Amino acid sequence: MIFPSAEWLAAAVAQVNAEPDLAKALAGLGRDLGAVVEPDPPHFRGAFAVWGRQESGRIAEARVLADPDDLLELEPEYVLRAPYRLWKELLLGRLDPVKTALSGRLRVEGDLEALVRRSGYRYVAERALARLDTEFADEARRDG
Repeated sequence: MIFPSAEWLAAAVAQVNAEPDLAKALAGLGRDLGAVVEPDPPHFRGAFAVWGRQESGRIAEARVLADPDDLLELEPEYVLRAPYRLWKELLLGRLDPVKTALSGRLRVEGDLEALVRRSGYRYVAERALARLDTEFADEARRDG
């Protein structure tokens, strides 16, 4: 599955929801989150935005947004923004997400302290995402 894409998002949500410690990881965090993969030419030319909502300790809804500005209307409690290459490095496990957020490279709108306090549970997402067969947009083979 190509990151970023609706297919990849659906698979990621399924894997994360299968994690037994997800409810503990989400406890005390806000109801919803937005994330934006910003353009990063020549590696990734468009923007990709998602929104997700948690309920009862699982991700109850997640969707790709037509435009990152749609997050303004949804007003999620958290929004994470970074260029494509930074998201790729995070997904490959080459960067520490907490240090990247604290440095400002991964821009966090919302209560960063609450996210840092929950960082002990980052293994939940890391373990789930490691199970995905991820192909990155800048490396994807193009048929035809």
